[in-house]
Order: sequence, then C-alpha cells, then structure tokens
Amino acid sequence: MWTWVSKNTLRLVYGSPKEWFAPEGFKEGEHGNVEVTEEEGKFLLKANGRILQEDISISRDGEYFCLTMKMWRGNIFGLGDKMGPMNRRQRKYIFFNADDPIHTPIADPLYKSIPFFIVLDRKTSFGVFFNYPGYMEMDFDSEGKGVFKIKVRGEGLVEYFIFNSSVKEIIREFLNLTGKNFPAPIWAFGYHQSRWGYTDRNVVMEIARKFREKSIPCDGIFLDLEHMDSFKNFTWDEENFKEFPEFVKELHDMGFKVVPIVDAGVKVEEGYEIFNEGKKNGYFLKTKDGKDFEGAVWPGRTRFPDFTRDDVREWWGEKYANFVEKTNVDGFWNDMNEPTIFATQEELDEMRERMADIDLDDGWMIPLTLLSFSNVFKSQREEEIVHKDDLPHWKVRNAYGMLMTKACWEGLKKRFPSRRFLILSRSAYPGIQKYGGVWTGDNHSWWEHILQEMINIQSLSICGIFFCGFDVGGFGGDVTPELLVRFYQLGAFTPFFRNHSAIGTKRQEPWVFGEYYENVIKEIINLRYSLIPYIYSSYMLGIMKNVPLVRPLFFEFQDDPVTHTIEDEYMFGPSILVAPIYRFGQEKRVVYLPKVRWLYIPTGEIMKPGWRVVDAPLEVIPLFQREDTAVVKMDPQNFIFEKDLKRLYFDVFLNERVEIELYEDDGESFSFEEGDFSLRRVLITRDKIEVESSRGGYKPPVREWVFKILEVEGRIREISILVDERDLKIPLR
Repeated sequence: MWTWVSKNTLRLVYGSPKEWFAPEGFKEGEHGNVEVTEEEGKFLLKANGRILQEDISISRDGEYFCLTMKMWRGNIFGLGDKMGPMNRRQRKYIFFNADDPIHTPIADPLYKSIPFFIVLDRKTSFGVFFNYPGYMEMDFDSEGKGVFKIKVRGEGLVEYFIFNSSVKEIIREFLNLTGKNFPAPIWAFGYHQSRWGYTDRNVVMEIARKFREKSIPCDGIFLDLEHMDSFKNFTWDEENFKEFPEFVKELHDMGFKVVPIVDAGVKVEEGYEIFNEGKKNGYFLKTKDGKDFEGAVWPGRTRFPDFTRDDVREWWGEKYANFVEKTNVDGFWNDMNEPTIFATQEELDEMRERMADIDLDDGWMIPLTLLSFSNVFKSQREEEIVHKDDLPHWKVRNAYGMLMTKACWEGLKKRFPSRRFLILSRSAYPGIQKYGGVWTGDNHSWWEHILQEMINIQSLSICGIFFCGFDVGGFGGDVTPELLVRFYQLGAFTPFFRNHSAIGTKRQEPWVFGEYYENVIKEIINLRYSLIPYIYSSYMLGIMKNVPLVRPLFFEFQDDPVTHTIEDEYMFGPSILVAPIYRFGQEKRVVYLPKVRWLYIPTGEIMKPGWRVVDAPLEVIPLFQREDTAVVKMDPQNFIFEKDLKRLYFDVFLNERVEIELYEDDGESFSFEEGDFSLRRVLITRDKIEVESSRGGYKPPVREWVFKILEVEGRIREISILVDERDLKIPLR
C-alpha cells in the first residue's frame, strides 16, 4: 500500500502495522505514478518511472516481520549518534534505546533510535525513514552480498521514501514530516559547566565565583543528582542545597542560568507527592498482571510514568512548571529516559540464587556468571512492561524519552507561554527536535571519542536534530591536559557547549591543569562567545528554513565526491569549516578544502581548494572561512546579556560578492513567532556595502558595524558605519 505525502515523498506500508506516531506533515495526495511488479516472489517498486527499491522480499520469522531488498548504491549517512564510521554501509544496527555506559566502537544500541538515513552517490541521493518506535534491526549489507535487511518485532512497518537530488532538500522534507526544531534561548549557545559530583551549594557557588573571578565566560550551571532530596524529581536537598530558590537567585545575579536534571523514574515513597499522585491515578507503567511495574534506579525502588498517555504527559508537564514557579530555574535536562532500569526484584532474586550455588571450585564459571550480571543493567525489560490498553513496551520503547521531553515542552509552554527554556534529552526518536535538544550521553576521556563526537553531531544534525552536543572532556575516565584542550576545541563548534564529567573522575573545569592550559581554554571559550551573533543567527535561520547549524561537507558541496568520504571536518554554519585535532601530540593536520578558496583563520593564509597540510599546535584550532562569506562577531562577554551589544564585527572574505542575512530577536521569548524579529540582508562587493532596513517588528539598537574586508588577492579594507533602521548604501574605494 502506498500514499503520496508530498511531491517528493512516498509513504509505503508493509504488513499491517499501526503507525503510533504519524508524522505531523502528513498530507495525502497524488503526485505521480507508482508501479509494483512481482517476479518469483520478489517485488520491484517504481515511482514516476524511477526504480526506488528492487528485489523486495517480505517474510515472517516468528514474532518478527522481515523485509529484504537489493542494497542501494552509494554511501549511507544518518541514524543519529550510532557508534562507528559516519558512513553506515556494511554495518548492522539495533534500534531499541538502551543505557550502555561504555561507548566502544561496537556498542549498540545506545540511547537514541533515529531510523532515518540518506543514500548518497555521485549520481543520485534520496532519504529513507522507517517509522517504527519498537524493536528494529537494520543490516546495510554487512556480509557484502548486496542485500539490505530490516527486521521489526511486530506486524509490519511504515517507510517514507524521500527522493530528491539534493541532500539539503531531503533534510527539509524529512523535517516537514517530523517537525521544525525548537527555538533555544540565545544563552543556550554560551558555555555551560556541569559535573556529577558538585555535592552542595557551596561547591557550586565556588565554581561560579571562580568563573567570574577568572573572567572565563560561562552562561549555565547544570545540577546533577546531588541537588535532589533522596533522588526524588522536582525536589531539593534541604541540607546540602538549603534555601534552593535563593541559591538560584544568587546564581542569576551573577549572570548564570540554572538547569537541573530530571530522571524518568519516580521514587517509591509514601508521602512523596509525585509518587502518591501517580499511584492513585494509575499513571505508571504496568506489568502484564496489571500491577505497577517496579525496578531499581538511583532512588532504589522506582516506578515509571506512562508517557504514551496524554493525561500522564499533562500531569508530568505540570511538575516542570511547578518547579519553575517555586525556584525560577531556566531549563531541564531529561536523563535516564530510555528508560534505564538497573534491576528488578526478580533479577536480584535470580542473582542471589545463582551466586548461592557458586564456589571457588567452579573456576572459569565464576567470571562468566559475574559477567552475565552486567547485562542486567542493559536490559530493557520489554517482556515485562505494558502501557495503557495492554500495549507492549517493545512496540513503543524508542519513543519514551521523546514523549517525556514533549511533556516538559508542553508543560512549560502552557504555564510560561512567552519564555524560552533550555530543554535537553538523552533518549530520542524523530520528532524530539520539536521539544528540545540532545546530548550524546556517557562518552569517555578517550582521544577516539573526539572523532566519534565529530561524527555524532554531524549525523544527528542531518537527521534533523539541530541542537546537539556532547560532554566536553569526556564523562567517564580521567582527562589529561592536552586531551581536555582538544575536546574544548571541538565543543566550541557545536550547538550545545557543555563540560560534564562523572563522580569519581578527575575534575575538568577550565583551570584544573594550571595557568597555561587555563589560558588556552579561556581563549577557546572567548572565541565561542565572539561568534554568538553568527551562531544564533545561523541557528534561528536554520530552524526557519530546516537547515542545520552543523553540516557535513557533502551538505554544502554535494557535487564534490571527495566530500562524501570525509567525516573529520564539517561546516559550522554557512561560512566556517572546522577540522579539529583528535590525536595526542599532533601539531599538523591534513585537510580537504572543497571547490573554492579558503582563509586559514589562525594565520590569515589564503588557500586554494584541494588537500592541504596546516600547522595546528595546541593553541590553534584549524578553522577556515569560505570564500565570499562573512562571519558576524561581537566582543566576548562573561555571559550573554552582561553588557549591551554596541558593536558588531563583520569578517569578510571577498572574491566577487558576499550576501548574508543577519537574524536578531530578543533571544528569550516567543515573540519572534508573531513577527517580532529583525532580518537584514547585507551585501558586500568590491565597490559598496548595502544594508537593507530590518524586516520584522524587532528593532535592534543603533550600533556600530565594523567591516574587515579581506579580498582574495590579499588586500584588506576596514570601514566602520553606524547602522539604524534605514537602508544604507556605502561606497567603497
């Protein structure tokens, strides 16, 4: 069965599935001819004369619905933050959200299930989205036999086939289906400090004061589990975080935003308001015999809201809003929402029984038995849990974290309709981008994870999740000085820029390794803050136009096949190419520069396209500005909104003409949705600068705009103009 969703998107139904979370852009219509032919039990699918899929075979394997077809030519990009290379070809993956804290190259599954990918070769490109939030496996020809396989536990699945010759248009079309990205507040693009291990308010205040004393910019302090009363959500520890609202106000007065953690589980404790309400109203996930499902997480005995239900999400959303009203925090990071379950009572009983029969004479069986217990932590308990109307958990597990984040977004939007919050989730499914951003979870202080995070943020971005980041410095393990610097150099060029680490690991604030490394890191953070106008404008224009901030090279230079093979460079917005260092002791870097001339920002050298080698000692980030672009900057501040922005700087690298759009709004409210924004077209040629009057209702203050124009022949010109609401045309000599 097939249905046209848009001119370029075909919806295909295999078997008899229920589409639990139908894309919001679904509009049936007729946009062409579809042909299905059968030969010897295999199918060929054509649309408008083009072969989409061939040698299609459908089968059953017990509870599993299986689909095989001829493997497409080309590279496979997408699937979110899966481990391994950015090109997914010849790999197989499981989609069933899990908390695996050791991110080895073969760790799978992890926290997110994003079953969307783009097939790209020299001649064609198209996108594929298998919309199924339950257990799924995909095999992209791992045996080299030219076969793609997909297997789901259930009655069938729905596929959206997006055929377009442009990667940019495929991503736009995918977001037309699944929803536009949420508008993060402008301060969310600053730097954030976090640690599991900031034990009390005095420790947090000491960290905050150090940032201000050392003039290291920082906008956000994230609070981990320690701030809670006995790991209970939406509470605070009256001893270690006493007078919590006043503590938040004190941080606000210093220019910090405060973002506490919320876990998916609810502590089983009579008298705890949220537990009592959930139990009384039947809001928790159930077992097959109708009892509340119970497992162990941080609080001990824990129950879990059924976020597939509208009434449960409304109830949970009110809890976020209530906490904001009590404390005035500025956002939430939603964690452990796969959901993670350490163990159940039955599993503990089984462990005790098995260990009771073990003694030293069992030899090699001892480590095997102990090792088997480690898998308990990763288990999803899909056989035990049911949702409303006896819906098995394994059919919808992958959407659980997304639905929790939706509850957060809707609860805050309802109570505070004019205020933007920073909302994050560890677990995700397509559609998460409407409600918040994501981070990649428990990475490690390993050099290999710098490259892996580079791949992760590119893959998440082309899957439509634009506000993404990772734990700078690594969450697990002990970071070393050079590794910390190189982590920061990558993190400064991601949408979400946060240092976070685990309890028991070496501290990794910017100053921990002494003055030299502190100064290097401080300069990295200052560079990030100087770029806030460029970053924020690029992000907001991106969510309007469905264009990511982080872009693989093939996004901008699709017609250059070399870019299809590069995973260790990317574009940050339309103008800046980033090529981070990700190996210890490395002070040079081989880079590929596509198509045009590039300015090597650290030295001012102008480079022709092709393969190049650049110097990159520890103090240097390999950054390049694209020909005929401008980067809009400001003077760094200790935090966004510390001072009025009286001057903007335009770094222009000019050959023929530079044309950009500069977006501004108040950075904090939703008034931009009603037209209260400023959008200005700026044109720079060799003989003039033109600035169009602002479109939109937001009126930026009169500012000085300072243009530094570097022409490709090496000539530099500087000009300063005062910009108000009027059109301007300034001749250049």
